Amino acid sequence: MRLCYLGGEERRRYLQEAASPGVTLETLGDFAPSWPRPEVVESLYDEALLAPWTVEMCVEAERRGFDAVVTGCAGDPGVEAARELVRIPVIGPGQAGLYAAAMLGDRFAVLSPLESTVRPTRALVRHYGLAEKCAAVRSVDCGVMELRAGRHETFEKVLAVARRCLAEDGADTLVLACASLSHRFGDALAAALPVPVVNVLRASVRLAEFLVGSRLSHSKVAYPTPPARPRGAASVRAGGGA
Repeated sequence: MRLCYLGGEERRRYLQEAASPGVTLETLGDFAPSWPRPEVVESLYDEALLAPWTVEMCVEAERRGFDAVVTGCAGDPGVEAARELVRIPVIGPGQAGLYAAAMLGDRFAVLSPLESTVRPTRALVRHYGLAEKCAAVRSVDCGVMELRAGRHETFEKVLAVARRCLAEDGADTLVLACASLSHRFGDALAAALPVPVVNVLRASVRLAEFLVGSRLSHSKVAYPTPPARPRGAASVRAGGGA
């Protein structure tokens, strides 16, 4: 099984270690998309910039014969649009992690990097129909670059917020709604806390494995291929929605 991961090499190696035997994760490092990619995603604006890049990468992954795509941002920008253009599964870490948490307890809390990402995360929870299961969405007050650095003082800050989710919000499960947060601190938080801690990166890879192994993908009734018509530079890469 070949999964395409839309992220960097370090994180690809991390996910490869978590994947099942016989599953390989690869990136499209040699592909030059026509759309630029923001270095970090910390706002709705950043998500809007990332979405067309994600769509183009998913189309290229299908063209190269990958079995599924795992995207790299827990806000899931571009995931649903990409599903309209491809037939292979496209997995957003946010969706995978939130649905996993919904199965593990009665009420989950979501940790998000900054206040600027709290509102988009709440909107994502509502979009996936999970508002009643969500006890809280809290900012850990750490930018993505700070989370990527993985310092101990950053972990302590995140841990303190996580504990407030349990004590003050009544959460019995936690979701780390940021790829960098999951990558750097997922294992340490799981070891330090008495509740399930959902690492959205691992959840997305395992969901991709399940869908491919079950011969399932998204419904083309729900995600129909767009009508073929000129759409500027994007349609050149995407084959006009074919």
